[in-house]
Amino acid sequence: MGLNNKLDYQLFVQRENMFLHQPYKNELDFYSAIRNGDIEYIKELKRKYSAFKNTGKGRLSKNTLQNERYHFVTNTALITRNCIEGGLPQEKAYTLSDLYIQEMDTLFSIEEIHELNDKMVFDFTMHMKELHKTRIVSHHIRKCIEYIYNNLHEPLTVNSISRQMGLNPCYLSTLFKKETGKTIHAFIQETRLDTAAEMLKNTEYPYALVSNTLCFSSQSHFTKLFREHTGLTPKEYRIKYSLIP
Repeated sequence: MGLNNKLDYQLFVQRENMFLHQPYKNELDFYSAIRNGDIEYIKELKRKYSAFKNTGKGRLSKNTLQNERYHFVTNTALITRNCIEGGLPQEKAYTLSDLYIQEMDTLFSIEEIHELNDKMVFDFTMHMKELHKTRIVSHHIRKCIEYIYNNLHEPLTVNSISRQMGLNPCYLSTLFKKETGKTIHAFIQETRLDTAAEMLKNTEYPYALVSNTLCFSSQSHFTKLFREHTGLTPKEYRIKYSLIP
């Protein structure tokens, strides 16, 4: 049977069984809500449709578990791209996507994948909500943040970043604080600590390697800052939150 004949047959079967995909507008509204950081809308959708998770889904595989895996990856990819278009730094969005897909790959029940999908949707939506709260509107600051995310493994200073942006250091510092509410130094430190937390959860890298990779001045300094940031030492954090089987 040719591809077009298969398509005609599949459409016939779906009509006969009253199976219809979700209206396209519903998808647009869903992804728009995530992109806009509209967490209340997402919560309302969860309350409304939590009992009908499979309604309107296409069949991507005859294997029901594999079907859910494919849908999870597709949904994550679409959300990632919508968030990047909405201003989420590219590297952060792709890394978050990779981590969720890697975690999904360790799950072996449809219920677990549904729960992880909900967590992934809320996580991306909250990132977008925080992004909108900072009211980052200028091209310069978006590029500055993108540069910071892509170079956490390198020494970063206001002067080195301003050279890359082609801006006066004082002007960049003032604009950054105005639009994000944080100094460049505070933002770099916070971002490095958040990245360290993800590394501790998702890898078995030694603590010294995590510290060195993210350019902390020493392992003891890293431990001190990490405890202030999370309330736990790196070792305590890994024990509590590690996703490594």
